[in-house]
Amino acid sequence: MYPGLPGEDRYYRLIEEGGRPTPPDRLAKQDIERQKHAEEYARKQAIPSERQKDAQEQDKARREYSAAIEDIFRVYNIQMVRREPIDGIDTILATLVPKPGARPQTDDGKVMRHFKARAWISESDYELVRVEIEAIDNLSFGLGLVARVHKGTVATYQRRKVNGQTWLPAEVTWTASARVLLLRRLRLRGVSQFSNYRRYSVDTRTTIGAP
Repeated sequence: MYPGLPGEDRYYRLIEEGGRPTPPDRLAKQDIERQKHAEEYARKQAIPSERQKDAQEQDKARREYSAAIEDIFRVYNIQMVRREPIDGIDTILATLVPKPGARPQTDDGKVMRHFKARAWISESDYELVRVEIEAIDNLSFGLGLVARVHKGTVATYQRRKVNGQTWLPAEVTWTASARVLLLRRLRLRGVSQFSNYRRYSVDTRTTIGAP
């Protein structure tokens, strides 16, 4: 997993699947595709109109993110409950319960109304350490024709402080029951673990030719 280009969350490079290393030719193919994608992005950034368009899209994404954060306070009644240690970190546990009649301003906020949450915040640097989210009723996507997430669906997200400096994802888990296309009912459970973080660095060199 690598830092993504502007507008991307991150880039995943598949190196192993099912306990077996990715074949060299397949690995080379995905590296070539990624290089082409990066070069195409660089070419577009050299065009002023494309660069301006990209900046506008990123600004829009930032505004939407800020609006969703504001909706957290519109939707939820937030209560500080108690102090709890997590992996040696002193945290404050907060509960988030949807307010009756809440009026969110964003699509994300409308989804929030269907979930309650518990969050653990680091007492020393105010960073999110862990959050647990649970669906309190059924939630439909695409008028129920695409998918329906059932009440009781649970997800957790945990972070850890790497090298005593930066808070990064540690583990994501979820357990869910859903119905897809009104036909197939699924019971799902998944775990994503993040490890082996390394500082990303770029070697920059400048060569000046002869006059």
